[in-house]
Amino acid sequence: MTMGRHVLLSFLGLSDYEYCFYTYEGKTSSYTRFVQTAVYELLRGEQPMDVIVFATKEARERNGEDRLRGEEQLEGLMTAFRRIAPEANVKMVDIDNGQDERTNWRLFDRIMSEIGEGDTIYFDITHSFRSIPFVALIVLNYARLVKKAEIGAIVYGWFEVLGRPMDVKQMPPEERLAPIVNLTSMASLLDWTNGVDQFLRTGDAALIRALTEKENRHVFCDPTASRELRNEVAALNKLAKQLDQTEKAIRTCRSLDIDEEVRKFREQLARVRSAPTEAVKPLVPLLDEMEKKYAIFSDDPIINSWQAVRWCLNHGLIQSALTMLEENAVTAICRAFSLDERKEEVRKDIHSTIQIVLRRIPRDEWRVHSPELVERMANALDSYREELKPFGQIKELRNDINHAGTRPNPLPAEKFMPKAVALFEQFSSFFERMSMLAKSMSK
Repeated sequence: MTMGRHVLLSFLGLSDYEYCFYTYEGKTSSYTRFVQTAVYELLRGEQPMDVIVFATKEARERNGEDRLRGEEQLEGLMTAFRRIAPEANVKMVDIDNGQDERTNWRLFDRIMSEIGEGDTIYFDITHSFRSIPFVALIVLNYARLVKKAEIGAIVYGWFEVLGRPMDVKQMPPEERLAPIVNLTSMASLLDWTNGVDQFLRTGDAALIRALTEKENRHVFCDPTASRELRNEVAALNKLAKQLDQTEKAIRTCRSLDIDEEVRKFREQLARVRSAPTEAVKPLVPLLDEMEKKYAIFSDDPIINSWQAVRWCLNHGLIQSALTMLEENAVTAICRAFSLDERKEEVRKDIHSTIQIVLRRIPRDEWRVHSPELVERMANALDSYREELKPFGQIKELRNDINHAGTRPNPLPAEKFMPKAVALFEQFSSFFERMSMLAKSMSK
């Protein structure tokens, strides 16, 4: 497997850049007109780094090579690299001077073509102009997805802190110290945007959990981080873990565990809310959305088992919805009649009882574990026969999807969701009656 490169991506403009020293994390660059040489010096580390500079024809002619400014000989970018970092592999790439949609797409293609599989990208935005920073950030996000690229750093050479160029020209070299600002943390907003979008659309909190774990590791490795900050990040990390665990319990149809996972989630959410924090800023505005996602669950376990199906349907989890709709109907009966909902033989007998009630199967055709239990439950459920009618269709639909379309006359894919939603709604009265029965039996 080929290892990706470390690559500095930068842009060259038309300005008459002045010489200065750039500083970064206590280090100082060589005296240079070009932030590109400074970024290369200060961020390269032990790994070799390729340099790719995107420039219009005008920028290349003005700043790519040496030229005269009046009587002053100005060093071009290529000469500066030969002087400061002769080992650097520098490539100039032509880009168009324009702002229309076609030009932006060509720029997108040019940048993407320079990024290899698994590259670590150092992006210098100092001389990006007009829409270039926007396009480049989209490229970075896209390259991370399709080329498995990583962001090493996003930096900006803050030359303006020294004042106007005409004033800088009057300053002695030792006073020309311009910081390189690390903006990499802002790139995490791209990840958070994806994570938040994923959670809101699908309920999947896996990416949010990964991001909070990353932030947790970062804070605990930072010796300057306060105890309060560490506690806040740890609490948010624990909340994200529980959010992910709750979602996974629903997604994988852990139907008997959902109530407990929702309870744990709400407890952790309350802990976080009781100590307001901005430790992981993109996560804080999500707290209300998290609460809304699980507001459908109450302290009624039977109704919750029905709402879990709603949650699946809301997030496009048709197979999970059908599985839980069938199994949760059995669970609701067990809970209403105080049967052991976790005992396999009991569940099988309840499945059989429902079919016996719906199809009026005579006793001599029963194939059950406990005929006494089945007879008792058949008599008890007979008055619920009308509400139980969707059960057979649900079972058939579940079998169709679980057999991966291999059975005779499989249902077309687009038919599953509307049928599942209709059966879910039709079955609501049964869950409501089981809930009412459970409450009356507990009095």
